[in-house]
Amino acid sequence: MIETQSWLAEALLRLKEAFGPRLAYLGLQGSYRRGEATEASDIDLVVLLDTVELADLDVYRSIVHALPEGHKACGFISGTEEFFHWPRHELFPFKMDTKDCYGLLDDFLPPVSRKDVREGAGIGAAALLHLLTHSYLYAGAGDRPAILKGACKSAFFVMQVVHYLTSGVYCTSKKELLSRLEGPEKEIIVAGLDFPAWLAAHTEQEAFGMLRDWCRRVMIQISA
Repeated sequence: MIETQSWLAEALLRLKEAFGPRLAYLGLQGSYRRGEATEASDIDLVVLLDTVELADLDVYRSIVHALPEGHKACGFISGTEEFFHWPRHELFPFKMDTKDCYGLLDDFLPPVSRKDVREGAGIGAAALLHLLTHSYLYAGAGDRPAILKGACKSAFFVMQVVHYLTSGVYCTSKKELLSRLEGPEKEIIVAGLDFPAWLAAHTEQEAFGMLRDWCRRVMIQISA
């Protein structure tokens, strides 16, 4: 695992050397931002430049790959103009899961309404329901555990937004969200924390059923 602050400081130094004043923003997302990283975790960066051409992507890739454990670097890079025009239903969770490291993300965001937030939750639940249904019907037996593990992770991201809409509180970590949930929602988070262990005590059918039922409830709740 990386030491987050020193790694980010080195990344920022190299990005400034390469892009100079074109570098508008650097942020951190994902498990390192939430304090939940493991040895296998990706390093999710958010980088905004004035514009991003293919040549800039080549430079950026060389920078992150040269950093310690740079093969784990992933995340989001964009020009500031297209970022301002990004679909707004995606921007609320994006903002809430981003830690500012250089610049302020708010300076580059358009206004995001509660309607946008609700739409994002509904779209996320619908996409996950489609994935689960398609996978249950057509995925091979060997692929299903990984698909279900990923579905629990996706459900967590949607659940963060749904909980915010119903409570006014945005929980930035699984631990925090888990403490505020009960019933099927809590069980989904528990499953996602150690899916192999959870699956050892349950069936794949139970997992598919639990997740699909939750997605349907969210879609109905959001559209009400």
